Amino acid sequence: MAEWELEFGGEAPQSVSELMGEVVGRRMASRMSEGQRAAAAWYRANGDRERAHTTGVFLKPARVHGAPPVLGVYVDSHVMATDFGVNKDLYLARLANVGYSVSGIDFLVSREGYKTRRAKRERTATASPEELPELSPRERAEARALVERLPENLRDQALRAVELSKRRQRLKKTDFDETP
Repeated sequence: MAEWELEFGGEAPQSVSELMGEVVGRRMASRMSEGQRAAAAWYRANGDRERAHTTGVFLKPARVHGAPPVLGVYVDSHVMATDFGVNKDLYLARLANVGYSVSGIDFLVSREGYKTRRAKRERTATASPEELPELSPRERAEARALVERLPENLRDQALRAVELSKRRQRLKKTDFDETP
């Protein structure tokens, strides 16, 4: 029996990245706490959507003595907590598929998620928009020429977008020119 058959349970890794992931993953897992292993398993088992909305992962004691722990997952909104909760069985299966066993999953809304979003909204609301410089008649004519072949129902919106883009470029040029 080849060494890789013993090491990988009879299946050879499909790529170098898989091999590195398995070797490094095993070595790192021995140095991780149980909570860190749980978080790594959650992120490894799920996709971009779950990663984007997860704000924390932790373990809770099992509800039944002797059973595996319960995975607690903090998410950034009530909508995500409900959505993920509906698919709880799918997440349990995904975790089992990556070799991590839990007896249940609880999805909780993170207060930090709300604080971060609220602070971002407040910063955006209080930030004063920069005054954009006006375009010269020549720049306005260039903008009109760029959109003249578009269908009439799109022309006004496209013209406004082109003009705003040119005004922003002009602002950047003047900001750059004013620096010592």
